[in-house]
Amino acid sequence: MNIQRVKQGAKITYYNGIYMVIIGLFYSIFSDYNLRSSFKSISESWGFFLRYNSRIAHLFIFFYALVGILMISNGIFIVYLSDFIIKRKEKITWVMLFISGIIGWGGIFVISILFENLTLIILSGVGWLTFVIGMIIPIRYYLEKNYREY
Repeated sequence: MNIQRVKQGAKITYYNGIYMVIIGLFYSIFSDYNLRSSFKSISESWGFFLRYNSRIAHLFIFFYALVGILMISNGIFIVYLSDFIIKRKEKITWVMLFISGIIGWGGIFVISILFENLTLIILSGVGWLTFVIGMIIPIRYYLEKNYREY
């Protein structure tokens, strides 16, 4: 029964990693759309800023592209660790997956809230929530499992 919960949680995080790769592509490809939405939270519009501060505006675009690339790499890492958990069920892999996912999804979620971008808040909130669910399902197995001490 507990092994099935481990596999179920790992499958959820596996698909969550694929979801993170897709959102990373969304961040990178649609950075202009994301910046228009993010600039609604301040008094200046993105088009005005882009026209009169084009060099700085390109830094914002590169920032969104960089965040997207980092999300893609973290998504691939989550997929790899989830697949490893499905095959071996090791506790250290689960801990590494837990730390990388919580920091990655939590950071993106908080930044989206600070930018007041509703689209990114919803996308990152769904990702963070599904990751947490995927981590909570097998937690009992890892807490009860006995390991040899060296």
